[in-house]
Amino acid sequence: MDERISLGELARMLLKNRKLILLATSATFVVAMVVSLVLPQWYKARASILPPASVTSTPDIVGIMRFAGVKPTQLPTVATESDVYSAILRSNTVAEAVIDSLDLIKTYKAKNLADALERVFDNTKVTVAPEGIVEITFEDRDRERAANVANAFVRELDRFNRRTSVSSAGRVRLMVEKRLVETRAELGKAEDSLRVFKETTGAIFISEQATASIKTAAEIYARIAQLEVELARLKQYATDKSPEVIDLRLQIGTLQGKIAEMGYVKSSVDHAAGSYLFPRFDAAPSLEQKLADLTMEVEIKRSVYTVLSEQYEQARIQETRDTPTIQILDRAQPPSTRSKPRRKAMVGVSTAAAFLLASAIALYREKHREIGG
Repeated sequence: MDERISLGELARMLLKNRKLILLATSATFVVAMVVSLVLPQWYKARASILPPASVTSTPDIVGIMRFAGVKPTQLPTVATESDVYSAILRSNTVAEAVIDSLDLIKTYKAKNLADALERVFDNTKVTVAPEGIVEITFEDRDRERAANVANAFVRELDRFNRRTSVSSAGRVRLMVEKRLVETRAELGKAEDSLRVFKETTGAIFISEQATASIKTAAEIYARIAQLEVELARLKQYATDKSPEVIDLRLQIGTLQGKIAEMGYVKSSVDHAAGSYLFPRFDAAPSLEQKLADLTMEVEIKRSVYTVLSEQYEQARIQETRDTPTIQILDRAQPPSTRSKPRRKAMVGVSTAAAFLLASAIALYREKHREIGG
């Protein structure tokens, strides 16, 4: 038996049940319209941040992630600072600060902080564009509050960055300050030793080659001191496997090797067949060698002290500075239009679904009537 229905037969059945179909469709249209008007309106506000200039590998920001309460696994293997910003913005640390600053526990009538965090995270979206721009979107029933919360996330990210920077600078300052005091004391002892030696022996002459060597060695030691401070600063967050840490250690090792080649420190390297730009200190006449050693000790301590003083001032300034750490591209503004409910779509989809369902029911009834009849 052929169960297929022709278009004409289909039209006849639908027309026969047009009142039922029209009634169901119209009722659904009215209900959907009323519901869409009754449902609370939501507003979505957006703020965006320009990408930072530098790029950081994941191991170097592990400490920062832990400080923010973010798991390093939330980041890609090689993360840009935009990715780091995104992870920090999605951290409990920043969200709790936003909730506290805007008193959202009271506003949302949340049971506790955990309840408020859940609501905030449900309505927050953080994305990173291919260009590195970080966008924070927050949705709320109050258009003003939506903008305020989005801007609060940006503000708390900046505060977190400042706290981290100040904390890092403070630790570096204390470390440099300790070395500065030690170096100043060593410089005083070296100057006293050189003065006593000159007064005792009357030796005051050093060859031009030895003088050049002393200047070079002093510059090398000053550079080593500078690299060691940079290494200490980096190791607050970086691991031993970090490319930056490995590179700094290689640079320090290379410079220490140059000092060893000059004969200023003992080295296991065989220099017998070597060819050097400057004469080795242990090859100089004994009196000149002693004078050169003492003079070099003074010059090295002076150079290192100068570098450490500069590093100390930089750390002190960094510790006390209060400048923005991020560049805001767009500050969130109260949205002029709602994000949901989408009334036209709701009413349209509901009405169309009601029409199709009513038509299907009508066809089913007609078919069974024909079979029964």
